[in-house]
Amino acid sequence: MKKWLLIILLFCITAEANLVSQLRDLEAAGDDMGMRVLIRKNFKKKLNISEWSQIRGILSRRPNVGFDVVRAWDSQLTLKGTPLEKDALKVYKALERADNLALNEQFEEAFTVYQQVAAYIKKSNGGRITRSLNQLYLNVLHQMGRTLYATKRFNDALEVYSWIPPVYAQTRQIMFEKMWAAFRGGKYDIALGAIASQQSEFFSRYLDPESYLIKIYILKRLCREKELKATVDAIRFYMKELKTGTFTYIDWARGDLTRMSLAKLLVDDEKNINKVRIDLVNFSERTEEKKKIQAYLQKKFLEEKTRIELQLEKVLGYSAIAVTQEQKLLSQVKSLPESSVLEAQGYELWPASTGEEWTDEIGSHVFIGESQCH
Repeated sequence: MKKWLLIILLFCITAEANLVSQLRDLEAAGDDMGMRVLIRKNFKKKLNISEWSQIRGILSRRPNVGFDVVRAWDSQLTLKGTPLEKDALKVYKALERADNLALNEQFEEAFTVYQQVAAYIKKSNGGRITRSLNQLYLNVLHQMGRTLYATKRFNDALEVYSWIPPVYAQTRQIMFEKMWAAFRGGKYDIALGAIASQQSEFFSRYLDPESYLIKIYILKRLCREKELKATVDAIRFYMKELKTGTFTYIDWARGDLTRMSLAKLLVDDEKNINKVRIDLVNFSERTEEKKKIQAYLQKKFLEEKTRIELQLEKVLGYSAIAVTQEQKLLSQVKSLPESSVLEAQGYELWPASTGEEWTDEIGSHVFIGESQCH
């Protein structure tokens, strides 16, 4: 009996030790679906800090396993093995307090707590943010930006949003909120740049309805009638594609990094069918995972589709008012900042017609056209 117990124990230890090497084999094969299934199967296994970190390194190189998996893996040991481990409860309590303050619309107080947590995280790590803390830290910055916006400190919110790099899983949402902060702060060049980032080749060619609305208002104030008409035409074309079913759940998924990674996983798995490691993850497990992903994306798309269509109808209504020549509601903006000033502030400038897009440029777009008001 003891002999069998010993064999079972050794098998369990070996199985856990093999998880890292199996993931490395799947990574070498480019088998993202296999990696995803294996991670989900072993998600609750107890690993030491070294094993967890090795797997985190693999996931950081293969984000196409799904950003949801990467985030979930980070959440396991967010503060363990870091200088914050001994104060983990203190940090979590502070974040819970900040969240409750924000929910109760005590935004100034919430911002102060979020700011203190962000400063503490950075200070406790010697002024740098480790991989395991990165998403937590960026999420705290995100909440700082939101609470500043809620207190109408739009320029301060804009600055905080500019600190958040494209590696953040909610980067397109950041561009959406940055757009609003810039618009409310009267910085229309940056607002249009944030809209361009949302519409980057990296994401969907279509915008959230609110982004179209802000774009229309700004273009009208800059008297850029040609771009204004093109934007209204784009909305109508978007609505047509939604109604005819040409715009699918896979297209919709490109509007968000997490959804995009899941859609890409489905598409790539079909392309790489001959490269998969069936010896590590069988066809049945893969098929089941694909069904779950498809069901999730399709359900969310159908929920969002109704909202999008209704809001696009409203935006078209507002646009009809905005483009009417007789309306006097929107005052004209006759000039924008010089490009040299923007460059000094750290913005990267390039012609809007440039087709080349790079992930690390998302969020750096800024409008460098001129007002056409006379």
